[in-house]
Amino acid sequence: MKRSISVLLSLATLAAAPVAARAAEEGRFDAQTFRPSAAPRDLVMIQKSEVVGHLSPTFGIYTDIGLDPLAVAAITTGQDIRAVGARLQVTGLAGIGFFDIFDVTMAMPFVAWQMSDNLRPLGTEGEIAPSALGDLRFNTKIAIPYLNRKAQIKEGFGMAVTGNLNLPTGDQEAFASDGAVSGGLGLVADYRFNFGLLVTTNGGIWFRPDRQFAGTKVGDMANFGIGAEMYVVQRWGWSVLGGVYGSVSLVKFPDSPSQVPAEALMAMRWQWASGFSLTVGGTFGANCGFGAPVFRAFAGLTWQPSKSREQQEIDRLKEVDTNDPDHDGLIGDADHCPELPGVPQNMGCPDSDSDKDGVPDRDDKCPTTAGGRGGCPGAFIKGDEIEILDPVHFATDKDIILDDSKKVLDAVVTVLRDNPEIRAVEIEGHTDVRAGDVYNHNLSQRRVESVREYMIQKGIDPSRITAKGYGHSKPIYDDSACVGKDEELSEDCKFMTAKNRRVVFRIKGKGHAPGQAVGGGDTILQPGGTLGGEGVINGNGVLNGGSTLPSDGILPKGNGVLDKKDPTLPGSTLPRSGEQPEAPKEEGTDKPAEGKDKPAPAPAPTAPKPGAAPAPTAPKPGAAPAPTAPKTGAAPAPTAPKAGAAPAPTAPKPAAPR
Repeated sequence: MKRSISVLLSLATLAAAPVAARAAEEGRFDAQTFRPSAAPRDLVMIQKSEVVGHLSPTFGIYTDIGLDPLAVAAITTGQDIRAVGARLQVTGLAGIGFFDIFDVTMAMPFVAWQMSDNLRPLGTEGEIAPSALGDLRFNTKIAIPYLNRKAQIKEGFGMAVTGNLNLPTGDQEAFASDGAVSGGLGLVADYRFNFGLLVTTNGGIWFRPDRQFAGTKVGDMANFGIGAEMYVVQRWGWSVLGGVYGSVSLVKFPDSPSQVPAEALMAMRWQWASGFSLTVGGTFGANCGFGAPVFRAFAGLTWQPSKSREQQEIDRLKEVDTNDPDHDGLIGDADHCPELPGVPQNMGCPDSDSDKDGVPDRDDKCPTTAGGRGGCPGAFIKGDEIEILDPVHFATDKDIILDDSKKVLDAVVTVLRDNPEIRAVEIEGHTDVRAGDVYNHNLSQRRVESVREYMIQKGIDPSRITAKGYGHSKPIYDDSACVGKDEELSEDCKFMTAKNRRVVFRIKGKGHAPGQAVGGGDTILQPGGTLGGEGVINGNGVLNGGSTLPSDGILPKGNGVLDKKDPTLPGSTLPRSGEQPEAPKEEGTDKPAEGKDKPAPAPAPTAPKPGAAPAPTAPKPGAAPAPTAPKTGAAPAPTAPKAGAAPAPTAPKPAAPR
């Protein structure tokens, strides 16, 4: 048994040996480590935390030529073999940003020309292919919240995370592809000074498949980079770039820093208002590992529309401080707040939020009322309507309000409570085309009656709201062809019928809100009502506020409420306590005609007959008149008013006959 196992192990070892040898021989990889960024403001190979502007498309092309990017030694002879002696590569770039928070870019490399030594000493006859397609790359950059310089772009600290995905679209035999999917993650941290200098650092991991070729092992790698950009002539967009970048193998870690494959980069960049940016420069490699050539020259041209958000950001960077004291990139008439940094969408002014709901006023549909969606509450006044954000839902073919719509009605109730000047609202009910006219009219009427009853239960005065069903007489969309059950309708019909089924709160009238209680109490005079509590008229006809009712004691018709601004009654003024109200004049008695309607002199008093009640005597000056006993069945004579109260008016004496 042991002998059989030994034989099987030997056979397995012999079978695996050619495969291992073949893997070592054919284990080629992508020798290109120069991978320029598609973002126009990045430092070629070293990224910044600033992302591409919102919905700004960018396009570009980079070309580079490197000398000795991959040199290996033959294992048997020790002879240096240039696996890739020189390479000219062209890379097409494209990208777009979203919300000034993240961007997505892509790169498609193409090896236009390359040369190599004969690879016979390495086990392969001949040279590598002179041209080949590279691996398609996708990249993204996400600005970290609170560390995004989008508001004050010309100064401050910034951070972002990056990610990339590489698809094996290239030719692995030509050292232009890893032959498998690879990718990585990274972190960017930078600081921009207000005098035009930016310093940035990058770090990350590149996850690659394990490959080995002629003793050179390739696998996961750690990327690093540090760079800087300084404007030479800021208004021209002319800057110089510099930095160092490289990739350290995590499979075979270098024995000393001198063995780290790195490249030093120097370049110049020009940025124009037309949207073009030109970058020209070169790198010098350590020549201590693959991918780091002795020398590399490159040039890149990128473009974005001149009216794009990305170009606006570039223009902001180009403005000198003397023209832009608040460093927001807007100058002259374009900046309405030159001393305060702002955004272009707000004319250079800081965003304001009047209702403190977290939505800037420029994006807030209801800037004076705090709300949620779009900055608006669930219900708000818009023109002659109390507009609601969500529709009112009922049970199918019934007038039962669904629970999820009660919060919508509660929002309408809140609007009416907060706006007492709205005195009349019509609740309109509308249906879709399905069913007959009579049925739809009755259904819409029952539904709005349910809405009205719900609002009354919530405390709304019934006199302020009415309900009217319109059926299908006023559709928003023509849904005449939309018949059948919901599940049988097309998407367009579902949309149109849903919009036609609606409840509308139409404002029909506005007026003064109910006034304060007479005398400062809680009781308000209503038509046909009586005063109660502290609003009781005392025995002298005096209101507790110190004023008396008009002579006829009747408030004018209407709502019975005194206006806040003009607390006088129409046609009558409440006199103060102790003042005699002026008797009303009859029509046509202002100026009696000469000799007509003149009052005759009063007859002289006669002595009373025996047994009759003595005639009343004139009161002494300053004394109140003595009360007289009323006759049987006669109305009691008015009593003297108390001190401080206005005397009751007396009726005029009738004129004596001629």
